[in-house]
Amino acid sequence: PSFTNSFEAVVSTQSTGEMMTKLGMYMVTVLVGIAIHFFITLPSLYFFFVRKNPFVYYYNMLPAVATAFGTDSSSATMPVTLTCVEERNKVDSRVSRFVIPVGATINMDGTALYEAVACLFIAQVNGVSLNFGQVVVTGLTATLAAVGAAGIPS
Repeated sequence: PSFTNSFEAVVSTQSTGEMMTKLGMYMVTVLVGIAIHFFITLPSLYFFFVRKNPFVYYYNMLPAVATAFGTDSSSATMPVTLTCVEERNKVDSRVSRFVIPVGATINMDGTALYEAVACLFIAQVNGVSLNFGQVVVTGLTATLAAVGAAGIPS
């Protein structure tokens, strides 16, 4: 069956309110996942390895974060990120000049989370039950797809 046939079958069997509720839960799931990653996972890793307050580091990175939100591009944000990392956070330029371009290319955590949740959402809406192995493979595939995604602008 084609995508259009599947879409029509799903939409015709569910009310608009039911579909919007599922879509709202999908959006909340993605946003909560990103928030957990940003406010718990990344600061915990930073503190574990560096033994410094991660929120001071976050504060020093605000110009780069603002630029990223404005441009929606990690590639376009690189010059500001390099300045923040080297001048405000005192990271050695030899390290930052290697890590920042690599990170801008392969560090697509939000994309990986979004793709995995989107796949699970589509399965749920279509009534497909996934076992644990299938969920793990979905997560790994989404992670690999995110790593291979080009930075914007590409």
